[in-house]
Amino acid sequence: MNIKRKLNQWRDQPFMAYGLVVIAILMFCIRFVLPVVTFHGFVSVNTLLTGQIGSFILSAFNELSVSGLVMDGLILYFVGGQLEQLVGHWRILAIYLLSGLAGLVTQGLFLGTDSMTTTISMAVLGIFGGFLMLGDAFKESAVLGQVARQYWLFLILSVGLQVIFNRNAVYGMLGGILGGFLSAMALGAPKVGKINPVNRIISGVVYVVAIILFAYLGMNR
Repeated sequence: MNIKRKLNQWRDQPFMAYGLVVIAILMFCIRFVLPVVTFHGFVSVNTLLTGQIGSFILSAFNELSVSGLVMDGLILYFVGGQLEQLVGHWRILAIYLLSGLAGLVTQGLFLGTDSMTTTISMAVLGIFGGFLMLGDAFKESAVLGQVARQYWLFLILSVGLQVIFNRNAVYGMLGGILGGFLSAMALGAPKVGKINPVNRIISGVVYVVAIILFAYLGMNR
C-alpha cells in the first residue's frame, strides 16, 4: 500500500513542467560546448514546412540569454506546474508545443515565413493561455477566475512592454497566448471538470484553420 501511495503521489507531481525546465537549462549549457545545437534551435515557417521538425522541437527550448532562461524557467516551474496538475501531464506538453507552433505561424504572417526565431517564449506564454481558458470555461470557480484575472494583468503588461521595446516580438507572443487558449480548450481539463464538447470542437477547428490560414497568407504576403 505504501508503494502504491508513493506512486500515486509521484504521478500527481508536475514532472513534465519540471522536465521542460531541465531540458531548457541543459540546452543552454550545451550551447557553450556545441554551438551547432543552438544554430539548429532556430526555426521558421519555411523550414518547418520542409520537414525540419527537429529544429522546431529544439526551438521550444532554445533560450538565448540568462535573463530569458530565468524568467521562462520560473514561469514553467510555477505556473506550468500548476497548470499540469489541473490538466494532466501530456496535455501540458501538447499545450506547450502547440502554443509554440501558433506563435511561429503568427510571427510568420507578419514578418514573413523565412523569419527565423526560437519558440520557447511563445510556448511559455501558451501556459498562461491555458489558464485563461480555465478561467473562461469554469467561470463558477472563484479561484480559477481570480488566477485568470491576475494572469490577464501580467500578460497585458508584458505585451505592452514589448510594444515599446521590441514590437516584432509581439506577434509571436499573441500567437502563443491564443494558441495556448485554443489548444487547452480543445484538449479539455478532465481533472477540473467537463467542458462543453461543442466548444472543444470549435476551438480545435479554429486552431487548425488559423494555423493553415496564417501559414498560407505568410507565404503569399
